Amino acid sequence: MASAVLLAFLASLSLDVRRVLAAVPQRFAIAQRAPILPSDSDRAAPTDVRFRAVFVAQRADCNGNLSLANVVATGPARKNTAPPELIIQGSPRDTVGLRLELPFALRNSPLRLLRPEEQAWLHDIGHHATPVLLLFDHESRLRVASHVDANPVARVALGRAITHLVTDDPSH
Repeated sequence: MASAVLLAFLASLSLDVRRVLAAVPQRFAIAQRAPILPSDSDRAAPTDVRFRAVFVAQRADCNGNLSLANVVATGPARKNTAPPELIIQGSPRDTVGLRLELPFALRNSPLRLLRPEEQAWLHDIGHHATPVLLLFDHESRLRVASHVDANPVARVALGRAITHLVTDDPSH
């Protein structure tokens, strides 16, 4: 009797393992097929640019949270990263007068609204709130997706990690 229970238990585990393993490629595919494509201005960026940063935010997001864009627009990260892009989650009226409120790195950046399929994709990869930083490589593959924390220490740490990722210089 005990061996029958053990056998039934092991069979149920193997069914769960098969189901989980079958879902892994699907989850991986969701992260790889990013619908957030470069804007026209990013397509015109120099070909030696290795990374592209995209910030997804709402108008209500704190300017301090978006100041992380200054990291990719200045210093050692600048030569390997296209100018950051800003995608606003909201309505067209949320963009009125917005540029004056943005950190300097985003004032002249491409700006557009978040499309429904992009929002669904962000939910699929676990981002349900803004602001979010997305970092893509030169082949438009997602390399980093991170919530931009309101904590300044966390923002500095994320900025350092981004700088290390996009530069070849180990001294920073």
